[in-house]
Amino acid sequence: MSGQEIRAAYLEAGEFFAGVVDQVDIDGWEVPALGEWCARDLAGHTYRSFTNVLSYAEKPADKVEVETPVGYFIKAFESLADPKQVAEWGRAAGLEIIDDPKMMVRGFQMYVKNKLAELPDDYILNVPTGGMRLIDYLPSRTFELVIHTMDLAKAVGVDAQPPEKAMETALLLLGQLALHRGLAPDLVLAATGRHGLPSSFNVVG
Repeated sequence: MSGQEIRAAYLEAGEFFAGVVDQVDIDGWEVPALGEWCARDLAGHTYRSFTNVLSYAEKPADKVEVETPVGYFIKAFESLADPKQVAEWGRAAGLEIIDDPKMMVRGFQMYVKNKLAELPDDYILNVPTGGMRLIDYLPSRTFELVIHTMDLAKAVGVDAQPPEKAMETALLLLGQLALHRGLAPDLVLAATGRHGLPSSFNVVG
């Protein structure tokens, strides 16, 4: 994808997320959603795909240390993927949006859209795994927005279709992660109807 397409996919994914949040009933935020998260926790975790871009852009890194979205996920799995910590981050983010989730999500969607308009593709974000160019980091956030918005929609009973470019980004990353983990043959055979996948099959964790 070109830089423009990567940006467009991220913004589409952000609109997908905000659109689902807009449809959550006022009494729907406490329903079970994903693991130990309720819908509000999951929405809070997902909205960090906006706030993290904003915060990591505040102090640019000096050099590029992670070159690709897949490289980011691999490093994150190694150093940041403590399930208890991730769960706690989600709950904390859920509390940030508790008063008015729809307003908070729409507000930060606009903040990040405006911020992206100011930043060049090669701007080096200071992400926890090491410096990354903006255009290399965004696909990982698109992936998170797509997957977790689908989780949220299912939890609250909203019928929502992910936008095409954003889903393309998610599928590309899934394929690349499957290659890295040696799971690509199983994924290809299952996707072409040759056999099913084991219940534990997961290319991201």
